[in-house]
Amino acid sequence: MPAAITVEFDSAAGADELLAQELAGLVDPHRSEEWPPASTTARRPAEAESPPAIARADSARADTFACRGVVIVRSGRELLGWARLLQPPGESAAVVFDHTLATGVRRRPPAGRHATHEDTPEPPCEVELLTLLLRHAAAHAKELGFATINWSGPDTSPVGRAADALGARVDGELGRHWTVPDLKAWSPPPGLPPVLLRETPRPFPPGPHPAVERYVRLYNTVHAQHDRRTGGVPRDLVDALPECDEAGTAAARSCPGDHAVPEPPWDATGVDAYLAHRAPQGHVLDLLGADGSLTAQLAADLIDGRALLEVAAPLDTPPTELAAGIAGLIAHLRTVSADTADLDIREIADPPLRRAAELLGARITSRWQAYALTL
Repeated sequence: MPAAITVEFDSAAGADELLAQELAGLVDPHRSEEWPPASTTARRPAEAESPPAIARADSARADTFACRGVVIVRSGRELLGWARLLQPPGESAAVVFDHTLATGVRRRPPAGRHATHEDTPEPPCEVELLTLLLRHAAAHAKELGFATINWSGPDTSPVGRAADALGARVDGELGRHWTVPDLKAWSPPPGLPPVLLRETPRPFPPGPHPAVERYVRLYNTVHAQHDRRTGGVPRDLVDALPECDEAGTAAARSCPGDHAVPEPPWDATGVDAYLAHRAPQGHVLDLLGADGSLTAQLAADLIDGRALLEVAAPLDTPPTELAAGIAGLIAHLRTVSADTADLDIREIADPPLRRAAELLGARITSRWQAYALTL
């Protein structure tokens, strides 16, 4: 850690928005749009999905978390990061830790661009910085009368390693990262059924279009099923899951005001924007039924020689068909991007996708876990 570290606590209304604007100025002094968007309430953070009790909080007000204060860390006058203490609706015993590190946001490339590893080096003290933020956040949460502080993140990431350093308990597993390594040498397992795949025709045509409505129905179906199986936890968790670096290690990142996934219900514009954000190179395939109907969608984003896969598939999708579809995507990537080495799969409490990953011989490279620290 740098020598001149200072930690302060600010409970003033809007303190987190001022910090976000300060960081926005550091990232891009010429930024014209407001960042984060003006709001009188704290939006549900990525880390809010930690404990089941919080996940069951009043769903009618699930997006309005009260900010009870902000822990700020600086090196001299330089902003290193901050953490919000967010109180979920109807919750009096537990508070949620929601952090932003200046180093993480600074190394994040602009939307639609993907920097190389040399352009975005890992900061050397991220674990120590998160441990410091968590320790001070826990102390202030205790002073405010809370009994527990909750957060979430991959076990291999700095936030997971900080949890280990503080002796936090694991309240549950929210999702997994799976990796299919060495795509050039990989071969599909025997017994996968034949499937129909096609490239998604994008960008979508403007105005109402019957073909586009099939994608809208698919995304709304998947979204609704996800909400039901997680007790009201929103799909924000999917967007919050980090990308993996060259070693297969997930690096936790947060960026206030940056919410690429639209709130339900999905529409054609939202689906199109999501695909542009998630797979800017256009590697998106449709998995079709025997009658040509749309049954699932596979989108791959290429980052530093790795493919990060997002799957939109209903819960009744047969795992063998899903595995065959992913195998077809791997064949597609080997044709159009020969330098792609590995395929990373996000899986959020999704039994069919989990089984498909197992069928493909993927290995677990990180687990997205809910952490809790008793105060």
